[in-house]
Amino acid sequence: MLTQTTTLRRLTGLFAVLVGIALLVYETISLSGAQGSDFAVFYDAVQRTMADPATMYLDSRGVAETARSLQGFLYPPPSIMLLWPIGMGSSGTGFLIISWGALIAAAWAFAAWLGLLRREGVIRLARIEYLALIALALATGPVFANRLGQVDTLILALCVGGVLLSARGHPAWGAALLAVGAWTKIYPALLMVPLLLNPRQRLPAFTGFAVGALLTACAAAAFIPLSVWQTYAFDMLPAMSSRTIINIDNQSLVADFVRLNIDHAIAHSSYDTVVVPAMLRMGIMLAGLVIIAAMQLHAHRYRASPLLVQSVTLAVICLIAPLGWGHSYAYALPLLIAVAALAIHHRRWITLLLAAGCWVALLIPAHRQFPFLEEWPHAIWWLVHSRYALAVILLIGLAFWLVAHAQPHHATNRSNPS
Repeated sequence: MLTQTTTLRRLTGLFAVLVGIALLVYETISLSGAQGSDFAVFYDAVQRTMADPATMYLDSRGVAETARSLQGFLYPPPSIMLLWPIGMGSSGTGFLIISWGALIAAAWAFAAWLGLLRREGVIRLARIEYLALIALALATGPVFANRLGQVDTLILALCVGGVLLSARGHPAWGAALLAVGAWTKIYPALLMVPLLLNPRQRLPAFTGFAVGALLTACAAAAFIPLSVWQTYAFDMLPAMSSRTIINIDNQSLVADFVRLNIDHAIAHSSYDTVVVPAMLRMGIMLAGLVIIAAMQLHAHRYRASPLLVQSVTLAVICLIAPLGWGHSYAYALPLLIAVAALAIHHRRWITLLLAAGCWVALLIPAHRQFPFLEEWPHAIWWLVHSRYALAVILLIGLAFWLVAHAQPHHATNRSNPS
């Protein structure tokens, strides 16, 4: 019976690998001749900076309109260093670099995350099952959207690298790597929360993050004028932080709440911004921090791996970002593969089925419209177009349940030495 079960699992894994590869081939073909609109924003920003660093934010919209509309180059000044390779040649070459770089970074991040889970004794799977999880995660909508010219899988790779270094006993270096990512998108700094809550890692992690952030800023300041920093800090950041975009591609919880009262046609076609009440923004941010702290306590109680805490922390990024575009849900994919891997390892098939449902929800890009829903009640339309956030909330709940009911392998071994 054991042999038959093992054979069935491996055949299922092989089928999943083939499905993932088929989807990746189809997506790659569909990218032929395409360039995402944000890629053009990045490319133009690099081109302007190469010509004159003082013009980094001076596109055709103007600084005030860029900040108000949340359209244009919105990242902090040091982020231009990460984007530099895409602007050194033609736009076609730059797009190939960022598109394939996004896929390779995602593949490495998922493989490294599964490798960490295996190294920590959290999971033991057949090789084909590891490959299946990686292939299926690579075929999801967030990764596809990154291949259109986004950087979230590159930042995800930095995050995974930071966690990997910390897990291997180098929290200072890991935190420094997180600081580099945080200078492009602030949210990788959330991964510092579990490190700072760990007494043994607190001081080196804090020191590493501070030094990494300082050195990155100094490297950028060597060629970016002070006026650019002032423009971002005083003219752009205050205007950006209070707004969100109503389009369905924005899958953050803030946008989901706003779309409760937005007409379908507007949510489909408009990229207008609305001011979000401070109480809503702060409430969602606080809820995210509470989830991270609760998972830290929950994992400590059941002696679960810190990697599960970090998986949840990465997923929380997607929910609390005011501009949680579909491509930003790449940060939730380590949690998806961790939950699925734990479910397979512990033979929790209903949990695996629920995780598969989350994968289906994340499979289709967030910007995809479904005309047939126009005849359905608004509540169903809203649920479909909030599916990314709802899937992540379910995955977080499954992670809490698995920690309590399917303890990681290494924790079980400590309680049962035999």
